[in-house]
Amino acid sequence: MKIRQYRRLVQIVFLIISAVLFYHLIFGKLSVAHQYCPYSAVCFGAMGLNPKFGQFLYIVPMIIGLIIALSTIFTGRIFCSYVCPIGSLQEFISKFNPMNKKRNKKNILTYKIHNILLILKYLILIFTMLTAYKSIHYLYIKNCPIMNINHPQNIGLIGMLVLSTIFIIPIFIERFWCKYLCPYAALMNIIQWIGKFLHIPRMKIHGTESACVNCQLCNRYCPMQIKISKKDSINDPECIQCGLCIEKCPVHGGLTFELIN
Repeated sequence: MKIRQYRRLVQIVFLIISAVLFYHLIFGKLSVAHQYCPYSAVCFGAMGLNPKFGQFLYIVPMIIGLIIALSTIFTGRIFCSYVCPIGSLQEFISKFNPMNKKRNKKNILTYKIHNILLILKYLILIFTMLTAYKSIHYLYIKNCPIMNINHPQNIGLIGMLVLSTIFIIPIFIERFWCKYLCPYAALMNIIQWIGKFLHIPRMKIHGTESACVNCQLCNRYCPMQIKISKKDSINDPECIQCGLCIEKCPVHGGLTFELIN
């Protein structure tokens, strides 16, 4: 089974699980989405650090969220590529753009703009943690995509704009939320940097320079807009380990998954 087929199977399984949870949340059969969201580790973990509040909420999803985030030290952001329902939805929605299927596919955003926009998710992460610590976390939560999907009756203008980054913009810009706005992705990137500083081996995509034919297909098809052909190993924390560059590479063994320090 190819990487893409295996990944699709895993994505569909987790999308079905997420759809069942969303159904029960929307129709009130389950209480709150925070009980199932790994990002609760930030939303409510930071709140628990405030001595005035004095307690942690939703312990189980907090622990799961921290485990997933910490696992990126060894696996990279494989969670984004295989498990996250928001990531999978964006990926499937991007298929509506016919240019994504063509060999000459190009990214709409220049690398300069792309690199500037990458900063946004770190700002959102800081904002989330600060508001949670101050116990005014509702400022983020009321516009959180998970909450807006589960409680469409309460959605406001900002919430609609947030959902457009998941259901509309990915038609034109792949994984827009993952790349630029997801605070959980920012947290995982920071943890990867810590792992790199500690020289902990991480699963990375490795290229053989002598095998490269400079076709640029790996760059064109990378959903995270990483310049793969310019590097021996993909140290970029934005890599979600989707393996699309490996499949598109015309040279057998030109790109491979390897555990690299």
